[in-house]
Amino acid sequence: MFIALAYGGAWALLTPALLSSADLTDSVGSPGTYLATVAMMFTPAASALLVAVVLERHRGRSLLRGVGLDAFFTRRGWRFGVWATAASAALVVGSWALGLSFGWLELDPERSPLKTLMVQLTGEDPPLPMAALAALQLVNLPIGLAVTSIAAAGEEVGWRGWLLPRLVELAPRWALPLSGLIWGVWHTPAILLGLNYDQRDLLGVCMMAVACTGVGVLIGWLRLRSRSLLPCVLAHAGLNVFTTYQSALFPPFDPRLVGPLSLTGWIVIAAMLVWLGVASRRQRSAFGQRA
Repeated sequence: MFIALAYGGAWALLTPALLSSADLTDSVGSPGTYLATVAMMFTPAASALLVAVVLERHRGRSLLRGVGLDAFFTRRGWRFGVWATAASAALVVGSWALGLSFGWLELDPERSPLKTLMVQLTGEDPPLPMAALAALQLVNLPIGLAVTSIAAAGEEVGWRGWLLPRLVELAPRWALPLSGLIWGVWHTPAILLGLNYDQRDLLGVCMMAVACTGVGVLIGWLRLRSRSLLPCVLAHAGLNVFTTYQSALFPPFDPRLVGPLSLTGWIVIAAMLVWLGVASRRQRSAFGQRA
């Protein structure tokens, strides 16, 4: 029921945009589609709350616990949250670094989409070099993270707050990748509108499913290890916020090849998963020796 509601809400919000052939890659001409996409991010939380209240009969603190909000602002949650934000930055920057090394990306802010947009809107060149404007954007990073965290929480309450613990009970070994896969396929209507890859077909949907399965394991691990939803929200928000900086740094490139959810990102995600597996195994080994 939760999955049906979350998927149904996403399609209900974006079907009008799909019927009108709206374009999420058009930053000026599709404001209504952008708003619908933001609203879509709250459908998992709304679905989780509806299921928790109507079907599971949760109330009060039991309801907060049922959707993962009972231990949100804890010291452990903040500690893991700092590492989660840093990891999301590492994923984004690592994907760019690989793109540059492979020759798929060029660092040239003066030919970036953001400068093109600014010239389009104002009719004149920006008052400062684009490199300086990109650096100044870092000042707004805390505000961007705070604002984006609200929308990210709309997803995380559903995927990692409600769904993941239920999957752990049903299929412990498959819970992390399965929750990520469900999360990835949920993006289908937005992918068909050009989100992330500008690949409006099954290939784009499959690419998002692969990326979210990997990222879902990482974010899900944070949820289980920290016992808090805060690191998941910060990791998700950080991934979205840090990715926006590429529009101010690089000329147009193939988004299927470069980006945290694209081919170069998959390589970084795979490396993170390997590191996480090795670190977890060493920790279990050390715990066994002490025992």
